[in-house]
Amino acid sequence: MEQMPKEPENLPNDGADSDRKPLFNRKDIFTIPNAMSITGGILTWHGAGSIESTAGLSEVIIGRIIDVLDGAVARATGQTSNLGAGVDAGIDKVVTVKLLYDLKKKDAAPEPVIDTIALLNTINAAATGIANIRNRKKGASDRPSKSGKLAMASETVTLFAYAGAYTAEHNGRPGLAKILRKLGRATFIVSLPFATCAAHEYLKRAAANNDDDNNSLNY
Repeated sequence: MEQMPKEPENLPNDGADSDRKPLFNRKDIFTIPNAMSITGGILTWHGAGSIESTAGLSEVIIGRIIDVLDGAVARATGQTSNLGAGVDAGIDKVVTVKLLYDLKKKDAAPEPVIDTIALLNTINAAATGIANIRNRKKGASDRPSKSGKLAMASETVTLFAYAGAYTAEHNGRPGLAKILRKLGRATFIVSLPFATCAAHEYLKRAAANNDDDNNSLNY
């Protein structure tokens, strides 16, 4: 009986697999910063549903503070990673959507403010997602830009202010509610240049990665 030729073992491939690095290691999953990001997200999500109460507002504020601190903890403990950055950014987007939804449902903030923040966050999330998917073969990950972080911080203060105003109104403090609405309006205006710049940067990243993919097809 004629023997079939053996398949050569360990044939070198075209280099695509060897050049592809994993986005994260298993040790990057169970970290203190990731636990903080998830805990902060859960608190914010739960508190957003009862934002009219002092307890609900407190949960939202504590949750967001924990989320702000997770980056500093990651750097201090040497636990920075692409996965951690992705978890942090992803939870930021999810809880922001939840908070926007509840504020809009309760008519706690002006619709133009909510709609603008929602639109810009959607653009940024979509562009970042596209860039990260295309970056997998490079073993890289697009982290939030400086303008993106500043936009998120300003938007968070904006939502805190309007949420606080809504809580103050429901607890018989109209004077405080008025002050917080003014603060919300001011920080929203401040956030617009940062958010617009961030959206432009993320769209450029996605477009640049697309150009790289197209160029690689020409070889």
